[in-house]
Amino acid sequence: MNNNNIQTENLVVHIENKIKNNDRNIILRGIPSSPGISYGSAFVIEPETVVIPTDIIDKTKIDDELQKFESAKNELISEYYLALRKVQFESKNIRAVIETNILIISDSYLSNGIRRRIESGYSAESSIIQEFDMQKQYLQDANDFLLRERALELDNIKERIIEIIRKKQLNRHISPGKLVVSKYVSPTDVVNFRDSKISAIITELGGISSHSSILARAYQIPEIIGVKNATFLIKDNDFIIADGYKGLVIVNPDGDTLAEYERLKSKEKAYRKRLGKLITLPSETKDKQRIYLKTNINVQGDLETTLLLSTDGIGLVRTEILLNNLDKFPDEEEQFIWYKNIAEQIYPNPVTFRVFDVGSDKEAPGMPYKESNPALGFRGIRFLLHRNDLLRTQLRAILLASATKNVSVMLPMITGVNEIIKSKQIFEECKEQLKSEGKLIDNNCPFGVMIETPAAAIQSHVFANYADFFSIGTNDLTQYTLAADRTNELVSDVFDSFHPAVLKLIKITIDSAKQAGINVSICGELAAHLAATSILIGMGVSELSVSPSSYLELKKRTREIKFSEAVKFADEILKCKTHDEVRKLLTFN
Repeated sequence: MNNNNIQTENLVVHIENKIKNNDRNIILRGIPSSPGISYGSAFVIEPETVVIPTDIIDKTKIDDELQKFESAKNELISEYYLALRKVQFESKNIRAVIETNILIISDSYLSNGIRRRIESGYSAESSIIQEFDMQKQYLQDANDFLLRERALELDNIKERIIEIIRKKQLNRHISPGKLVVSKYVSPTDVVNFRDSKISAIITELGGISSHSSILARAYQIPEIIGVKNATFLIKDNDFIIADGYKGLVIVNPDGDTLAEYERLKSKEKAYRKRLGKLITLPSETKDKQRIYLKTNINVQGDLETTLLLSTDGIGLVRTEILLNNLDKFPDEEEQFIWYKNIAEQIYPNPVTFRVFDVGSDKEAPGMPYKESNPALGFRGIRFLLHRNDLLRTQLRAILLASATKNVSVMLPMITGVNEIIKSKQIFEECKEQLKSEGKLIDNNCPFGVMIETPAAAIQSHVFANYADFFSIGTNDLTQYTLAADRTNELVSDVFDSFHPAVLKLIKITIDSAKQAGINVSICGELAAHLAATSILIGMGVSELSVSPSSYLELKKRTREIKFSEAVKFADEILKCKTHDEVRKLLTFN
């Protein structure tokens, strides 16, 4: 055992003793995944240690074990279909999350592997555990974020099917108001938790971009992930506070701490009511500087929410939404209908369609490429230029939708000017083809690029000669600048968009755009971080684009800022040498 393990064990024992002694305000730290404040009794789902039985069954019992597996599998599929019915009227993306579980448990390769093991003389339990663990290892070895997420889902499915075989009741019937503490929760769990009206989720594992976290945010359930040893340190019915803004879990809070969080919770509820009154007010600073606030379309249901909010438009449509549950890329007509619908509904406000950003953690139909480090590999515009037939189809479809004259197109993951030149050449060729076919398009359809790598930011003064606008993607820009995977809780303290290096690259990009006379917007998570609003506006950004759920809070914050003061504050921030210095200046909470 190394020193780090010894220190970790000692810390766990120390915290456990403090809790047993009823010490107050024991703080456990994790990663905030879904915002909000909640407090109350903990409901701890203790992870069951699933041991592989070593007994070899008698040949006369093989049929019984096969039947045991089939019955358990069918019962689990029924559970998933029940969860699917609960979300049948919600967005396609939410339904797709549950459908993924059904596809996994229904997979013939997986089932055949389990049957073969049973037929070779192993029990149903042993065969299920061995086969699931083998498949899980394949996924973990793939070194891909999405596949690692599926590996966690396999564990959850395995444990549930074993529970069914052992005739254990699903331990998810939870009283309203409970704070669930678990090693990991599946997307199906989150759907059921919503129906149980739980008030928070605290997990040891998981990622900010996991399916479970996406659902928690969609259902506005506060969630904190990456809380080490949570199921060991927190006991059933412990009184705890979950702070989904700061990633804190407070066990046995004292009276003063609880009173403070009760006050914050009350303010949070009143605050959300007041936000609704902002819809009809202009997006401007206190001193009347116009700031254009737009939304990002991340899932199918976001368009409806955007229309209700009366935004200044759509700053980013992630067109890879179209690829969900498809085994091939949609054709020109399918894409055109989808783009046209969005453009017409948001009209006369503008909409920007980013062409397919696939690769890395985003799967694409028929994408056969296996990479050891996909985040640094064949993704974004690299993939599309390689498959320029797909790029041409998509650009033609977007141009056809541009007849409303409120459509822009944008390229993802640009690292060199040649990528822009090649893409723009294809774009112009598509224009000429469509015009020769007698199709109505916007011949002046704006053509922009995402700035989300250090290379793009540093060369932004060159890129500005070939693009009509920039959109800064702060998520990937931070990840690539700091060499820190934004989905990895082990380096969550390194991934920080307030790092001076990231802020300087943003400033370089803004200045390049201003000098060239083109527009620049921010569409990453930093745009929704209220502590960053004053900095970004002070740097010269006049357009911010966030998820619909963050829009009204951003609008409120924008209207509280004086532009003249924001400029001075941004100058002060840019002088900082460390991210600690930056954070000390961030007085807004």
